[in-house]
Amino acid sequence: MEPDPDAACVLVVDDNALNRSKMRMAVRALGHNVNTASGGSEALQALRDGPYDAVLLDIVMPEVDGYEVLAGMQGDDALRDIPVIVISALEDETESVVRAIELGAEDFLPKSFDPVILRARLNASLSKKRFRDEERAMLAGLATLTEAAETVESGHFRPEKLDLGILPERQDGLGRLAVVFRGMADEIFTRELQLLRAANLLKGGLLVIAFGVVWGIMPALSRMSSGLGTEPFGLALITNGIGAVFCLTIAAYKRKLPRLGWVEWQFYILLALLVGVGQKLVTFWVAGHLDAAILSMIVTLQGIMVFGIAAAMGLEKATPKRLIGLLIGMAGVGAVLLSRLQFNGSDGAFWILAALLLPALMAIETVFLGARMPAHIDVFASIGVLMVVSFVMLIPMVALSGQSILPSDTDWRLTLIVLLLGFAGAGSMILTLQIVEIAGPVFAGQGAYAMTLAGIVWGMLLLDESLSPLAWGAFLVIVLGLYLVEPKARDGEFVLKRSFSGRHGKAGD
Repeated sequence: MEPDPDAACVLVVDDNALNRSKMRMAVRALGHNVNTASGGSEALQALRDGPYDAVLLDIVMPEVDGYEVLAGMQGDDALRDIPVIVISALEDETESVVRAIELGAEDFLPKSFDPVILRARLNASLSKKRFRDEERAMLAGLATLTEAAETVESGHFRPEKLDLGILPERQDGLGRLAVVFRGMADEIFTRELQLLRAANLLKGGLLVIAFGVVWGIMPALSRMSSGLGTEPFGLALITNGIGAVFCLTIAAYKRKLPRLGWVEWQFYILLALLVGVGQKLVTFWVAGHLDAAILSMIVTLQGIMVFGIAAAMGLEKATPKRLIGLLIGMAGVGAVLLSRLQFNGSDGAFWILAALLLPALMAIETVFLGARMPAHIDVFASIGVLMVVSFVMLIPMVALSGQSILPSDTDWRLTLIVLLLGFAGAGSMILTLQIVEIAGPVFAGQGAYAMTLAGIVWGMLLLDESLSPLAWGAFLVIVLGLYLVEPKARDGEFVLKRSFSGRHGKAGD
């Protein structure tokens, strides 16, 4: 036999076993579930262990009487709305009833009650209880919807984090309202997602262009400084020092100087080896032997290498199209190598192979930043710390190599070039961090397009360089390969994950 859905759970409280038995049987005859308590203390504990829908309470009991039970229930938010029907054989019933009702009792029955009267008064009390429960649930539901509406109105939310509870499952008007509200929230979130995607892709694209222009001047300036007598170790040391002073000054002005733990120091030490030491030494070393345009062209491989590293780490899917792109990109490099062999022999080929270290280091840097960049540290502070660490690392290298920091006959032209290299190195790193933060490491790898084009243009403007038809053809082949391995992150998913975990995290989680 299935349980009656309208059956209530009633607690009978009486110190007299006979009276308890009588009331228990009378309530069961009405189709309700019954538990009993032999005293006031036991009754309060049973009510707290509940739940109960009604209480039949004797007034006169030893130790804790019915009045004290009523007072205890009124002092407990979880118990005060449970209807209580007091049962008493006191001679002065009027006074006891008044006192009991003042303490929160719902109704009164004499010890010698009529079962019909019991049914009427118990059902009336239970009806009021159900009404109050529904009213509380309705008010709680409205409060939940109001809070969710305020969250949506603020613009900081994620639909799956809007806590509507079981409201959408209700079959009443409030439930239908919750369903409509959830649909509207999903629609608003989707629209905001699309706007955020478009805005971040535009911002990321502009930053990529700016990054290409800033970094692109470095091969030309490096070649110019090499022609004026600078040496790689000394030039790397002084440009890192300039960048460190520039970035830390801005960080100090913004009051963003960081406090670093061992984990952060490990990050900056590794990044310094990749960027402040490795990339700069390779750039300055190779720039003295290759045209700036050729070096910039080789850097295009960064985008392909970023994809290769990301695919090996499982961050990107290695589709046939992308694998073909990798092969085409390598074929383009082979064509560049062929063009240098045509004009410079094996010596030129060696320097091209050496130059391949640069995009490889840049690709590792980009992926490393995407995976390990401390989000709580200011961008300028991060680059400043990086360059300080790089500066310290290069001091013993300069001493052991015997190279001078700058030539003794340094003139204003070389001073200007070195300053520009310091600022360009710091600026390109700042832009790299911002692009990785906005669009992710694979998207950042597409900066290779802008870097290469800017590097070629800067080489032509500052050094009067030109590319052979074979070199231009090789460049187009590399660009085709880079296009085929186009990043998944360009659709903004990396952007949105970071944006909504940070910007929307507090209100949404």
